Amino acid sequence: MNAVADRIVNIITGKFVLDAETDAVITATTRFSDLEFDSLVLLELSVIVEQEFGARIDEKEMADADSVAGVVALIQERQAA
Repeated sequence: MNAVADRIVNIITGKFVLDAETDAVITATTRFSDLEFDSLVLLELSVIVEQEFGARIDEKEMADADSVAGVVALIQERQAA
């Protein structure tokens, strides 16, 4: 994983309540739907991503990305623009 992906994984594991088994295996390809993230979690994650990386990603885009890798791609796209 790259530094952005590592940071997002750290945010997820540090900020959101996950069971210990799931927490141990979060990777760039772990799907948000598998973590049972609802719209409020995705909204909060989008706010954190904007604060941390300066990339605005709305809740729907976050849901469509559905993984750390998907969010990293959106961040890189926004930062390149």
